[in-house]
Amino acid sequence: MFLNLLILSIILLAFAFVGLGINILFKKNGKFPEKDVGHNPDMRKMGLSCAKGDALKEFQMQKKILATKKGQLVNPSDFDGGCSGCSCS
Repeated sequence: MFLNLLILSIILLAFAFVGLGINILFKKNGKFPEKDVGHNPDMRKMGLSCAKGDALKEFQMQKKILATKKGQLVNPSDFDGGCSGCSCS
């Protein structure tokens, strides 16, 4: 009984791996879809952006507000944003 279940499980797993392989072969560019928001144009079209980039922009905005409240001169190029982990801007 155990041997039959083991063989059936191995056969089902083999079909799953073959199915995934065929899916990759017939897919455009033969790659898995990009899941990183900074590199996925479809996610960017939906208005989603990189969380790290958003946090950096928020930090820079707070820094700019504090600098202007203190009366310091602010250079706008210091606050361009973007993160090095992805191509978000």
